[in-house]
Amino acid sequence: MNSKRILYILVLLCLVSCVFQETPEADESETAVAAFRDSVDAPPAGWNGPVFELSHDYPQEKPDCEAPWLNRNVDFQDPNPKWEDWAPYVQDIIEYILEGQDPNLPDETGWLNSVNGETRWYHVPWMAYDGERGREFAHGLTNELSTALPAFRDGGRGSGKHIFEADLETQDNPPLYETWSVGMYNPCGAWSLGQAFPASGMPDTYAENGRNFARGMPFQEGTVVIKLLNTTADETAVPYLKGSTNWQTNGHIQLSATEYDKCERELRSVHLVQVDIAVVDSRSPTRWVYSTLAYDGNLPGENVLDRLTPLGVQFGNDRGTFPAVPESDSQPLHETVLAPIDIPEHYGCQNRLAGVVDQPNSSCVSCHMGAFAAVPPELNKQGENVPAIFNFDGICTEYNEANADYFMDYQYPDSYPSGDFDEAIPLDSSLQLAVAFTQYANFVNPDAPAPACPNADSE
Repeated sequence: MNSKRILYILVLLCLVSCVFQETPEADESETAVAAFRDSVDAPPAGWNGPVFELSHDYPQEKPDCEAPWLNRNVDFQDPNPKWEDWAPYVQDIIEYILEGQDPNLPDETGWLNSVNGETRWYHVPWMAYDGERGREFAHGLTNELSTALPAFRDGGRGSGKHIFEADLETQDNPPLYETWSVGMYNPCGAWSLGQAFPASGMPDTYAENGRNFARGMPFQEGTVVIKLLNTTADETAVPYLKGSTNWQTNGHIQLSATEYDKCERELRSVHLVQVDIAVVDSRSPTRWVYSTLAYDGNLPGENVLDRLTPLGVQFGNDRGTFPAVPESDSQPLHETVLAPIDIPEHYGCQNRLAGVVDQPNSSCVSCHMGAFAAVPPELNKQGENVPAIFNFDGICTEYNEANADYFMDYQYPDSYPSGDFDEAIPLDSSLQLAVAFTQYANFVNPDAPAPACPNADSE
């Protein structure tokens, strides 16, 4: 080989080396900006209201977290559980999550991330990328499913015994109210977030024994997850919302009683209607325990937080209860324990636990158990490469194979019971992480479908 050819090869290798050293840095910088931006939009000129800041200084060392509920003597196997046995367990969690918060959650302060001088609450990245539903700038809320008026008034399910006087003109085409929510993890959960999504903004995944995983999973005991759900409905439509919060939110422009613009936004008020809570407890058949608190303005409390009331607790899917089994074989629920309430019934599938503005054909546990992601940069396709969380034929209404899988108890790192999604990454019940993986895939995949609204990086 002559010297000119050797020199040519060396130069070529140098160029290739430089490309591979520099390109990832540039990509990583772009990705981190997209992953950890505060909001998908920006405050208008002269804005002097609240401005959301993403809490993402995740713990670098695995922390220990106070969790007094783990010391409560509760029976996860009791075939006839009673709410009074579970109420202290849930109250322990409530006291933990409300510690250090202003009892009226005023708009100017919102939800405080810092408690006693230390960060208590952290947010998931990548939720300020989607131009349609991504985080708004005031309180970091993201848009979820809208709720029709009858669902507030009589639960849209359940017995309907609490029906309010309805306007006859709206019964066939009831008004829809948007839901805007923000979820947070305590330090024990946030350590896992930082492992799954380090400072690069790129998900850290690995393969083992033919399966794919996210770094930092599963969430450890002591993990607490909360979500504040706010609605555009007010007390004129839903009387039990009286005295709730009045947060400013950059929500969608409302075009009519039943229609909202997908992309254009404007400031409007939203009101706290529901607080979801979840903790890891190794005694649970799913490792998780869920509760949901509803706002009830008719309660005698002196402030907003006093007027939150638990709807119950759920720690499993009740796989022995219809529609996971035929109606003829169905057993009473024992992994859902419902609390006495004085507002309309808002339970999920066959009285499994769900919240006021949740999907009535699912439940807290069954919905979150479907938290999986395709291996990046593959796009998530529900029912194809990741489980369908809500939409499949006969969900909740008939016994079939899909419902038998959907309402099955299993624990991380098990794959989805059907065996159809063994290559999907299990995310230990975190639907927020599933959103983060989805948005990252949309960001890097050139075959991602055109968004309904411009994503944040294309504006």
